Amino acid sequence: MDETTIYQNESPTPPPKRKLFWKSAALFFAAFALGGLVLPNIRVGWKEPESRADVSVGLGVRPGTPIPLSDGEYYAKAAQIASPAIVNIDTQQRVSPSFMDDEWFSGGRSRLQTTEGSGVIIDKSGDILTNEHVVGAANETGKKITVTLNDGTGRKFEGTVIGADHTSDVALVRISAPNLPVAKLGTVQGLIPGQMAVAIGNPLGFRFTVTHGVVSALGRPINDQDEGRVYENLIQTDCAINPGNSGGALVNIQGQVIGINTIVATRAQGIGFAIPIDTALRVADELKRFGHVKRPWLGVVVMTNSPQLAAYYGLPNVKGVVVSGISRTSASAKSDLQQGDIITEINGNKVVSDQEFKSIEKKMRIGERVSLTIRRGDKSGKGNLTVGEAP
Repeated sequence: MDETTIYQNESPTPPPKRKLFWKSAALFFAAFALGGLVLPNIRVGWKEPESRADVSVGLGVRPGTPIPLSDGEYYAKAAQIASPAIVNIDTQQRVSPSFMDDEWFSGGRSRLQTTEGSGVIIDKSGDILTNEHVVGAANETGKKITVTLNDGTGRKFEGTVIGADHTSDVALVRISAPNLPVAKLGTVQGLIPGQMAVAIGNPLGFRFTVTHGVVSALGRPINDQDEGRVYENLIQTDCAINPGNSGGALVNIQGQVIGINTIVATRAQGIGFAIPIDTALRVADELKRFGHVKRPWLGVVVMTNSPQLAAYYGLPNVKGVVVSGISRTSASAKSDLQQGDIITEINGNKVVSDQEFKSIEKKMRIGERVSLTIRRGDKSGKGNLTVGEAP
């Protein structure tokens, strides 16, 4: 019987203990060497076992059919009406470093500045309402504007700034494109706080986002000191508005545009503002016709008179506004009006503060003749001025 057969049926004779010790030691050092030299370079790849489930069988159920909007889906219906006319606006412009930038001191090169906002198509000719702070001024060199539609086609077009007004923060952009969806336009006339509203735009790059809320208040004046703007009569809303929503639409429950989303209160939640559509359309009309907004102007700088001011400059202590400056190109420069004169009335209406003076001036018509009541020293007099156009 051979040796192999013996070892299959009987236990092998154990080797001497000394040999077993040295054999174990050799294996230990071999493993140590293997671990130090090989294991750090080993890449273990796990292979998951393939599923044996029959994927062709599935769950045996199917998704349901689409459900038409119910009568109570007010927000969805409003968004459905308005969304196709809301566009995404990408603006790219190469700008040089200013004196205040670190790159200016190191002779840095110009950089590509990009902004993203929204807009509203208001007519078939391709006119789009948006914010001035989204697209900047007209005729700026090195600027590229790309308008992306939300009508299901994903079409992109190059846009041109027809006009932009820094004061009102309204701009008009035009694209040349066929078959454009046009927004339904509403009005703020008759609007009251508490009415439901929907905001549509492109916040933080999330294109064509819909948020909802209510009209929180009307006629809000906002002083944006960073941009040097004083917004008047804004619509306040609690619809979620974020950067990128600017230029988009605030719509009523019928899907009509009632405002152009503009700014948000960063120190609060649920406080956003929109330019009334009535104001935006009036400004856009002048931008389209003249390229700029024509504003009435008397050409004088005034400050509110006070007992302290009167005592310091030796002026009459009467209610009114003190003329502190006169523009050399205005009608006032050709009149008898002088610095230090106190305007107490305009067209028979008392004027007691510089803000009141500016409010009255804005309501004037260019070319209109207005009467002023003036106090100079201990004398009073009247005079007429022709309302000019602000430069």
